[in-house]
Amino acid sequence: MACSLDRIALPRRGLLKGAAAISAASVLGRRAFAAPSTPLTFAGWQYQPQIVDENVKTFMGLYDENVTYELVTGDYHPLAETKLTAGQHLDMLYAEENYIARWHTAEWIRSLEGLPGVDDIKAGMFPVSVESLSLPSGELCGLPYYAGYNTFLFNEEHLQAAGVDVPESWDAVLEVCRKLKADGVSEAPFHGMWQQQWPNLSWHMFACWYSEGAQVFDADGAFVDEPALRKILEMHQTFYKERLVVEDIMTLPGEGVPSYASGRHTFMVVHDYNHKVANDPAVSRIAGKVRNALMPGATRSTMAWTASYLMGAQPVDEERVWNLLQFFGGKARDGQYHVIKRWALEFGLGSAYKDVMADPEIVESFSKWRDLDVSAKQLETATSRAIGKAIWFPEWDMFMMQQVQEYIRSGSSTDELVENLAEKASELKTQYE
Repeated sequence: MACSLDRIALPRRGLLKGAAAISAASVLGRRAFAAPSTPLTFAGWQYQPQIVDENVKTFMGLYDENVTYELVTGDYHPLAETKLTAGQHLDMLYAEENYIARWHTAEWIRSLEGLPGVDDIKAGMFPVSVESLSLPSGELCGLPYYAGYNTFLFNEEHLQAAGVDVPESWDAVLEVCRKLKADGVSEAPFHGMWQQQWPNLSWHMFACWYSEGAQVFDADGAFVDEPALRKILEMHQTFYKERLVVEDIMTLPGEGVPSYASGRHTFMVVHDYNHKVANDPAVSRIAGKVRNALMPGATRSTMAWTASYLMGAQPVDEERVWNLLQFFGGKARDGQYHVIKRWALEFGLGSAYKDVMADPEIVESFSKWRDLDVSAKQLETATSRAIGKAIWFPEWDMFMMQQVQEYIRSGSSTDELVENLAEKASELKTQYE
């Protein structure tokens, strides 16, 4: 299909050189004779691929199926767009929520409405996740990979050493960070996902913007310049200028989590599942000391989202691919959440399904590393990023991260940055109309 997305993906074909493929069928041992000769094709990003490969094998054994799993290494979404633009056939693939409407408009994926059990599936999910996985029309277009939000973490030992309470406003966060640094408790008290990759800085900024009550975009998709948005931008510039963050925060690997787990920092805005990592004694020097609190700010909100499994626009066999989607993004034919429950118990990934999050085994596991009452309150106030359904948003998002990083580093004008962000949003909206 020739569309406005072509100009983004076509120049990126060269990036495919870094992609690697894993064929689950080639390493599977005993296979049932009923397995179809034509495999289902499934592409995923670089998160625990060895476990994904195991899950593929489980699916093939349970359903007498044949699946080829391709691991896409590197910057997943641009690479996936390159593959799709080039005409590669995919029956199922991952995506963050802000790519769903974009890829559906390009006719690379299809809606799930009308497939068996969809209404029951939607009824079993939290409303915020249904919204995340739906098209602007309201049609469900994906099943949940995991559901999460950005959380505010603090090192309890640091606050005790400084004799301060958990700050409830961003002004208080700034003052506490100054005290922590002056008292020698932490040289870089504040931490966050300030990197462009994936896009970490975008999730961080939107969480902070929403916590202060900034709209960022209105219902018509227009960028909103308001005091709350400017306050968050200027606060980040101040953190960097006063060296309250590490100098290399914009290039740290692993979303900056290994740095936080080292014990160097006091506060961090990060994906909620990384709280488990920070309290894991096998990888963290501050295990048992990291607590979660409501996001500081005028509204105490944050950004919540649900990643997805999507069905290709032209599945090899609709029934077979629907089985694959349900196995990974819901219940298998044996009534078990094989994939979702494993992600929750082993890695702390939240689920979009109410019954999964109420599972006693998962409740017990999660309660070991985070305050569930705080988590529940944070989800009640969380904001879903509706602008993510605009097909031009991923381009604006990449532009925004580049601009904000430069703004923070250079100490340049907030007026100039806000003007550039507004102009870019208007320009992209016009191009896609």
